Amino acid sequence: MMSKNGIFQMCLQTFSLLILLQGVTIAQQPGIPDGWSDGYVYANGIRIHYYHATPQPDKPVIVMVHGVTDIGLNWAPLTLALEGSYDIYMLDARGHGLTDPFTPSDDGDTLVKDVVEFVNVMGFEKPILMGHSMGAATVMRTGAEYPDLSQAVVMLDPGLRPRPPRPAPATSSESEEDSGQDAPPPQREAPAPDRLSLSMFGAPEVLVAQNNYNFDDLVATCQRQSPKWSLTSCEYWALSKKQYHGAYSSDTWQAMSGTMQTGNSLVEIQVPAFILKADAPAESREADEEAVSAMPNGKVVHIDGGGHNLHHDEPERSVEALTDFLSTL
Repeated sequence: MMSKNGIFQMCLQTFSLLILLQGVTIAQQPGIPDGWSDGYVYANGIRIHYYHATPQPDKPVIVMVHGVTDIGLNWAPLTLALEGSYDIYMLDARGHGLTDPFTPSDDGDTLVKDVVEFVNVMGFEKPILMGHSMGAATVMRTGAEYPDLSQAVVMLDPGLRPRPPRPAPATSSESEEDSGQDAPPPQREAPAPDRLSLSMFGAPEVLVAQNNYNFDDLVATCQRQSPKWSLTSCEYWALSKKQYHGAYSSDTWQAMSGTMQTGNSLVEIQVPAFILKADAPAESREADEEAVSAMPNGKVVHIDGGGHNLHHDEPERSVEALTDFLSTL
C-alpha cells in the first residue's frame, strides 16, 4: 500500500502536470484580450461571428473587416490602440474563423451584403467601416453601393485601380494574393516546421490539413516571414490559419475573389474616406494619389516601411495616421 507521503507526492506531480498542460493549451489557443467579448448574429442567411472590444457605448462604432485567411482577432493589436475612443466590432468574414462557410448560391456581392446586414441587425447608426485587403475592397464597395450606411470608410492597402478577375491560386498567402506577387510553387515534400505552405484555395482535405498544422510551427513561420511583427500579431495570425475554411471549390473562390472586383467604387464613395497604402516608389505613390484625387472626399497616406500588412509592420505609424483621420470626423 502506498504511504500517505507517496500519495501526496503523486497528487503533487499530477497537479503540476495539469498546470503545465494548461499553459500549453493557452499558448496554442490564444484567447481574446481582457474586457473583450464575442458573439453571433444571423444575417444574410448565415451565422456571423464577431469580436467586441472593451465596450465604449457612448463612442463612435467601428466595424472592422479582415482580409483573406484572417479572422477578426487579427485586428487585435490595432484595436487595442484605438479602443479607448471607439466602440469596435471585428467580424469573422464568411468562410473564416467561427463564421459559417460559403454556400452554393454565394457570389461576388455576398461579402458586401454580409457587412450591410450585420450593421442593420446590430442596429448601428452610421458606423465607421474599416477593412484590410479583401476587407478593404469589401468596405470600399459597401461605401459606394450603400451610401447612407456609414459615417466614413477606412481602407488599409486596397487595390486602387480595377483589375480583371484572377483564377484560383494553387498556393499562396493572403498578402501575396492582394499585393499581386506570384505565389510560391507547390511544395512536393512536407515543408519544414517553420516554412509551412499555406493555400487560400483547395480541396477540403488540403485546407483541413492546414488547419491541423502545429500552432508553434505556424508562429515560427509568421516570425520568419514577417520579422517586424509582434508576437501577438503572429499568434493571432497562426490561429486564423487554423480556423480558415474559405474556398473549397472554384465557385467558392469566385464568390470570395469577386468581392475584390471593385470597378469604380473608389470614386463613388461620398462619405469621408481614408486610405492607408504600403510603402511604394515615387511613381506608384503618384498613381495612387491620382486615383484618390478623383474621390469626392478621399485621402491617401503611404506608410513608410510598411508592407501589405502595414498595421502589423509599422503599427505606430499606422495608428498615428488613422488617429489623425478619425479625429476629423
